[in-house]
Amino acid sequence: MIIETKIIEKPAFIVVGITETIHFNSSLPPSENAIANLWGRFGERIPEITGLLGWRSFGLMLQNQDNSSGAPFDYTAAVQIYQDGNIPEGMTRIEVPAARYIVLTHRGPLDGISEAFGHFWGHWLPNSPYEYDGGTRTGKYEFEFYDQRYTKPDDPNSEIDLYFPIREK
Repeated sequence: MIIETKIIEKPAFIVVGITETIHFNSSLPPSENAIANLWGRFGERIPEITGLLGWRSFGLMLQNQDNSSGAPFDYTAAVQIYQDGNIPEGMTRIEVPAARYIVLTHRGPLDGISEAFGHFWGHWLPNSPYEYDGGTRTGKYEFEFYDQRYTKPDDPNSEIDLYFPIREK
């Protein structure tokens, strides 16, 4: 369930994480898919990262608009760091550029997150004075933001913010 929608200007920030190409399988619930498996592996390696900035995790996606729906995409499970954090072997440092975002806050079990993505693409964006401003053409990421409000995948009170880069039409 979407409990809040807001537009913000977010400054650039730096993350370190593991990037994998995801071959999305829509028959699996989000709590059991390839992204969830990536988060499990990454979570075990977070203690290797120095310079963490609080308890902030990000699921970054840099979409290629030329890809067809359902095409593989790169996903990075990451944590925010200060500028001087180290990069453990097999991880990547990404500077996420400043951007204007529509932020949708999803409350509920992780398996309901697809509804929030569907709401953005199928309802909010086509009915707004904005267009999508992310992806490989602009270098702007869309991302999931996890903080202390996210507790566990099956908690009906867990919250996740979804950030979509936008610009006026």
